[in-house]
Amino acid sequence: MFTIRNLGGVALFLFGTTYLWLTPMFVKPGPSTRGVLWSITQVGSLLTLLGFTVATWGLFRRASWWDEAAIGSAILGLVVLVPYWIAAHNSGETTPWWNVLVHAVGAAGVLILLTVPALANWVNGHVMAGK
Repeated sequence: MFTIRNLGGVALFLFGTTYLWLTPMFVKPGPSTRGVLWSITQVGSLLTLLGFTVATWGLFRRASWWDEAAIGSAILGLVVLVPYWIAAHNSGETTPWWNVLVHAVGAAGVLILLTVPALANWVNGHVMAGK
């Protein structure tokens, strides 16, 4: 069934999965992906993915805490962009700015939808009502 709740849940989960793009397994062959910054990026990206997955599960269960999980994941997702950008740039990746831009816009969208009171009330009304 196509509802705002279902579409939003799928979008939230899929956005979380894009944090895999920031991990070393998505770096082009050749550059070194060893080092502290890559390790921080990988752990942070996986935690962000886990957070968005938990938030999506909470959304579908209509749990009262799902939006806090999504907000926390979005903030962590913004934080992890810093070590990623530095590590990717130092490794010779050609367009780390694109990944940073896509993820910053997505995380900002989550934060705006869930922290601006009028929008948060609209989202919460659709999630709890299953509309």
